[in-house]
Amino acid sequence: MLAVNLGTARIVVIVALVVAGAAVLANGFPASGGNVAGPSGGASPSGSPSSSPSSPTAQPPPPGPSPHTTGVAFTALNGTDVLGAGAAAQALLVKHGYTSVQDATNAPSAGATKTTIYYRGGQGGAQNKSDAAYVAQTYFNGATVKKLDPSLESLVPATASIVVLVGADVAQSLVA
Repeated sequence: MLAVNLGTARIVVIVALVVAGAAVLANGFPASGGNVAGPSGGASPSGSPSSSPSSPTAQPPPPGPSPHTTGVAFTALNGTDVLGAGAAAQALLVKHGYTSVQDATNAPSAGATKTTIYYRGGQGGAQNKSDAAYVAQTYFNGATVKKLDPSLESLVPATASIVVLVGADVAQSLVA
């Protein structure tokens, strides 16, 4: 019979287990550092009952469409008494690659205190909203973004995806 040195065999087994454990640790967790899901189904491994019912982890809503930063069809309306504010807003967006579908005109009322970027709803509404939000943040100091008001429909060509209603908050700086 052949005698085996049990000390060497034990060392080989321990080294193999350490290597396997290192491989599990290295590959068993996501690279992003996120949480790892626990076992599914079955009883909870804890010995004490939970005081609140367990619920699945809430997933964030899917992101909306990315905004188009050029080529978006728009029109500009001057909602103030500042002469040329609508035209200045139009020129600003055209300079940055947006497409004006008509010359800037006056809004039905000149009492707008805050600039509002309206977007056309319906089919393509999510994209229009994303485009309007980008324009509001990028060019008009975080202006309010709203779905197109029915009272403005007659002033806005159907080809316009967004409408810039210039308010007093940015009118002076646009024409300066």
